[in-house]
Amino acid sequence: MDKVEPGQEFDVERVAAGECRRVRRAPPTNAGVVDWLRVHERELAVCPAILGELRFGILRRPRGRKRTMLERWFESGAARLHYLAWDVESGLQWAELLACLRLAGRAMPVKVSLIAATALLHDLTVVTRNRADFLSSGVRIANPFSD
Repeated sequence: MDKVEPGQEFDVERVAAGECRRVRRAPPTNAGVVDWLRVHERELAVCPAILGELRFGILRRPRGRKRTMLERWFESGAARLHYLAWDVESGLQWAELLACLRLAGRAMPVKVSLIAATALLHDLTVVTRNRADFLSSGVRIANPFSD
């Protein structure tokens, strides 16, 4: 994991955020990630793209006990999170990131680029297991899964 500075804020990527809600599912919950999220809970911020991705994942499940449990988890957890605004500055940062990537002959999935641009704009570290997805963006990355 990259060095995490005291007081540093984090943009939590979906994979890390989702680790808290895994129940009887392979792979099992990573206790280290859950502990890491608890320790850094006050420093976490969520990009609106992540909120939408989590909600979409829940809504596409068939109605039933599992979906109801996930909806409750989402509603109780969503109320405690700090959300970053997606505004004009965010859009301009995203455009700059995409232009830099294109000039370098690189591309990035849209959701990943939205998260990266938000982190760059707010000087945040992205918390994710998918380090490779973010390397070309220049964001700081923390991977609590690797400890």
